[in-house]
Amino acid sequence: MKFQILMQEERAKGRAEGHAEGRLSSMIGLMKNMNCSAEKALQLLDVPETEWATYLDLLAKQNEEQ
Repeated sequence: MKFQILMQEERAKGRAEGHAEGRLSSMIGLMKNMNCSAEKALQLLDVPETEWATYLDLLAKQNEEQ
């Protein structure tokens, strides 16, 4: 039973990470193709402002890796 709960939690975590990666990819695409700021891209994607810091941090980390 505990194993099933753990697996459900891990799957949920994986889905959340995938969702964040998809949004980040869309955000980068908008920034490149529409020549807009990160904030404008987040606005166009209807990302709640309460989540903007998360995506701006992910973008900064990705830029550091390149």
